[in-house]
Amino acid sequence: MTNTRALTRLVVFPTASGSRLDSFLAAATGLSRRSARRLVEEGAVLLNQAVVRILSRTVDMGDIIDVRRPAEELGVPGEPAALPIRVVLEDDWICAVDKPAGVLSQRAEHRAPGELALDELLTLHLAIRQGKRPFVRVVHRLDRETSGVMLFARRPAALPALARSWREGRAARIYLALVEGRPEFQSKVVEAPIARDRGHVWRFGVASDGRPAHTEIRVLGDGAPGTSLVACILGSGRTHQVRVHLSHIGHPVAGDRLYGASRTNAPRALLHAFRLSLPHPRSARLTDIEAPLPPDLTAFLPEDRGISMVRQLRDV
Repeated sequence: MTNTRALTRLVVFPTASGSRLDSFLAAATGLSRRSARRLVEEGAVLLNQAVVRILSRTVDMGDIIDVRRPAEELGVPGEPAALPIRVVLEDDWICAVDKPAGVLSQRAEHRAPGELALDELLTLHLAIRQGKRPFVRVVHRLDRETSGVMLFARRPAALPALARSWREGRAARIYLALVEGRPEFQSKVVEAPIARDRGHVWRFGVASDGRPAHTEIRVLGDGAPGTSLVACILGSGRTHQVRVHLSHIGHPVAGDRLYGASRTNAPRALLHAFRLSLPHPRSARLTDIEAPLPPDLTAFLPEDRGISMVRQLRDV
């Protein structure tokens, strides 16, 4: 006898978004399309926790399909596979994720087949946990190569307050970067407007007709030979701001060939969004969010001093 009380959970990935429900069930399991249709007609299929009987209903990325059949009968694993995502802060209003280097912040037209952006990973992660498609919206973006704190809204009501914090400069951001050379200063403020480089589709640069940009740079200590670890405190939020300003003062981010770095053994542009501080969208209380330095950056720091360098930022 079939155990109709067993529930098997299926997740709709981006590649299946827009499919008919019966087509999705057949493709995601070992069922024939006829068998999939029968399950829907019997009321054995739930879409985001509600029974659905419309065969032609389309599914979207992040939808959760629960089927009242055991996993072995459907020919699928008992639980959805875990996703590579690290949440560093979460409540009903916001969610902060430690973005790995190499991951897109949000879905883009030009990407590798099957590649998932961070907003998709978070949507799928939360959907699996709560049993239905969640509300997830990107609040700000990081470059593909940049690691660190990225913030998402968990409900529509959070968006206006978060947008206001960014617009009014109340979202304080600190980046850590391994840079080429040993700066002759301990602290420096760079006030240099930034505009798109007309000669390069991806690059930006300092330009008199650009938008105002303000970065405070503090030297934290020496890194591997010929490099230094610096903290960059943003007073504005221009595209590639940290990378442009560091290159402008002659200390490009190690590994950042787009902006003139020459170091060849850095695996990427070694830039990390270390801390984000902003008023919580519900309570307005100051909320500090941090992401620890990733191994590919700490590999270039002295073993006995890397952590102590970062501790200098606790009072910033």
